[in-house]
Amino acid sequence: MRLFFTVFIIVAFVASATGHIHAEGVPGGDLDALINEAIDNNPRVQAAYENWKAATYRIKQVSVLPDPTARYTYFGESVETKVGPQKHKYGVSQSVPFPGKLHLKGRAEFKKADVLREKYEATKREIIKDVKFVYYDIFWVDRAIDITEEEKGVLSNLEKVAGKKFEVAHAPQQDVIKAQVEISKLIDKLFKLRQHRKSLAAKLNALLSRPNVVMMGKVKDIELDKFNYTLDSLHNLAGTSRQELLAANINIERAKYEKSLAGLNFLPDFTFGFDYIQVGDDTTTLPDDGQDAWMTTFAVHIPIWLDKQVAELKEKSASLRASRENFEDVKNNVIYEVEDVYYKINTYKEIVSLYKTALVPQTEQAFNAAKTAYEAGKVDFLNWLDSERVLLKTKLAYYKAIVDYEKSIAYLERVVGRDL
Repeated sequence: MRLFFTVFIIVAFVASATGHIHAEGVPGGDLDALINEAIDNNPRVQAAYENWKAATYRIKQVSVLPDPTARYTYFGESVETKVGPQKHKYGVSQSVPFPGKLHLKGRAEFKKADVLREKYEATKREIIKDVKFVYYDIFWVDRAIDITEEEKGVLSNLEKVAGKKFEVAHAPQQDVIKAQVEISKLIDKLFKLRQHRKSLAAKLNALLSRPNVVMMGKVKDIELDKFNYTLDSLHNLAGTSRQELLAANINIERAKYEKSLAGLNFLPDFTFGFDYIQVGDDTTTLPDDGQDAWMTTFAVHIPIWLDKQVAELKEKSASLRASRENFEDVKNNVIYEVEDVYYKINTYKEIVSLYKTALVPQTEQAFNAAKTAYEAGKVDFLNWLDSERVLLKTKLAYYKAIVDYEKSIAYLERVVGRDL
């Protein structure tokens, strides 16, 4: 039985260690470098940027006069005039919208571009948050692997102690078997942790638009970010920086311009034209024989079918009201998110402090006491094993609290729309 467990542990450990080396064979970068790489390469960020730039090019298209119209007329049957027959007619005309329409169209498109700019910034903030989340998750997995490896080493030493005590009949064989079973459980846990790390690395590669074969190196210890913000200051930051809130406010301005433009559509547009007529010569005896003619034209496009304009004005008015309601909805959600994450951060901050100053030192002290007592024969194996399990869970929970704290700050930065 003991030989079987020993062989299983050696084989599993070698396989696990090999996978661990492969996963960390390619060094990664620090968090700031990863964020910059994601912003430069992430397709979602690049698509949002191109959508914004495309919208900026449309401003010129709608805010300038429409193209003029050139005309040419050939007289198949000449029209006789007193100075000769008309041969050819050349003309050009230019449509001119009522004053103010082009300006309003341009301002409305400008605001649409501004909305897309804020969506681009929001996409960047979302990707930054996602990168931080994965980074902190990998950090926790790396710490969990280290702690589990450390606990496996402790259990291996204890298994030797239990084996020696069994050889001199001071402990039952059951203690040895239990130690071996616990070691096997830890090896199984290591397999799962390393598999989870590979999945996280693949997710990070997707965010960075890297090849899937690239694996991130081990994350170093992180320093806890300081958090000294008040709730009021965070609300103020969100009000001036949250991209979705800014976009909703800009959308109100766009809707106002479009409503004003709909009001101007009740007014006429104009067309100005010029025509030049070439007249044939040597056909009369008049002094002005063959003299060419010219004329100017002026047309008014009268919007007499008012049902269309009335419906458009109602549409734009409803759109403006919807934009205002959407702004209020976004603002309410932002207020809730700020307060929700603010309280979570302070809670996690207290939990991290509790683990660091009390729970981890206390469980380590209890574990060492139980270990010494077991080696001295004062407590049974189960008491020592329970203290070891508690220590393992406490250490893992401590680093999980750190990750929850850092991820909450990362999420808060997404909520307020800027780095803290």
